[in-house]
Amino acid sequence: MTARLSLGRWLPFGARLLPLVTRRLLRAGRRARVFRLRPAVLMYHRIALERVDPWGLAVSPARFDEQVQWLSKHRTILPLAEFARLQQEERLPARAVAITFDDGYACNAKTAAPILEAHEVPATFFVTTGPVTTGQEFWWDELQRIVLDSSVERIQLTMEPESVLINLGERSNSMGWRPSSAPSGPRQQAYMKLWHAVRALEPRAQAAALTELRAQAGTPSTPRESHRPMTLEELRALTGSDVVDLGCHTTTHPSLPMQPEPVQRAEIADSREAWVKIIGQLPATFAYPFGDYDFSVVDLVRKAGFEAACTTDQRAVTRNCDVLALPRLQVMDWSANEFARQLRVL
Repeated sequence: MTARLSLGRWLPFGARLLPLVTRRLLRAGRRARVFRLRPAVLMYHRIALERVDPWGLAVSPARFDEQVQWLSKHRTILPLAEFARLQQEERLPARAVAITFDDGYACNAKTAAPILEAHEVPATFFVTTGPVTTGQEFWWDELQRIVLDSSVERIQLTMEPESVLINLGERSNSMGWRPSSAPSGPRQQAYMKLWHAVRALEPRAQAAALTELRAQAGTPSTPRESHRPMTLEELRALTGSDVVDLGCHTTTHPSLPMQPEPVQRAEIADSREAWVKIIGQLPATFAYPFGDYDFSVVDLVRKAGFEAACTTDQRAVTRNCDVLALPRLQVMDWSANEFARQLRVL
């Protein structure tokens, strides 16, 4: 007997098989998109061990060394200026990364730079010129010291036309604060409240507010070794490095879109001119404090003569990115495996 194939007999199986194959192809496509290599600018702040780190600014020296070693093996590490030029020319390799540091902490010069030099890896240090010149801590670090570490149980901040009285509670409430953790207890809650208030002030008002709070808390004005900015001598020594380039990060680190235009212009232009006095040359790159920017701020940066500028937008760099608003990935205290995963899903 000759067997006969019935189309109707096989249709039910085909109808079941097609969606299965389609789903698998779609999943494979999604995986390919997720794990496709993309160029990225990496953002660091401090290379240190830190128990109070609500913003996730600290990466331990061991972790940083591990991350740099991984990058050296698996990615093409470029100086930021070259990275930006290739991006504009649409010739940026998919494996390309650029390493940047914000603010100008002393640990950048003392700890990060020797690791970078040991692995012959380039990086750009964006430095806020005001704290480097005065030797004072960055205002958010000083605020942490006042609120979390002092023994006073209440503090008052004068903000015209009124004053704000804040209860801090006992000092023990502030012990330890991991990145991305919600504030726990009145001291950490007070810190966040004051941080947002001080961040909105103009630079002179910020300085006055910190002076007022420091006096109430009895906190010394001398910087802690763990949190201090670079000295002028440490900064000038970096000009002799084969791997470190220096970029601009304003004078006092304000949120530029929150400031009036004269303050924006002064913070951008004056800090660039300060570099001539400090190291005898103009920086070509800029980073927006807190990553805050808008169209008018970008235009001021362009008019000031900068060739590239970085935000804190957490995404990969594409050909459509404005070279004066390059996104960056904030690197945290990750193992090499977690670091690789974060870059894959960027």
